Amino acid sequence: MKISASSALAAWAVGTAWLILFVIIEHFDDPGPDLLDYVQWASLLLALAFYPFFRKWFAAWLTKQGRS
Repeated sequence: MKISASSALAAWAVGTAWLILFVIIEHFDDPGPDLLDYVQWASLLLALAFYPFFRKWFAAWLTKQGRS
């Protein structure tokens, strides 16, 4: 299985962004189910929605750098 550099960088960017959002939101979260738990999972979906954008952006950036 061959993974392109732009896909790997996009996965790293999405994972890092979601982890930061999750930790910040968790800081304000009270024990037990509440609205912030749903916001945390929604932030995961939002981060995943940005994956194609990041993949295209990193592909263009790597091409510009001559590293494809």
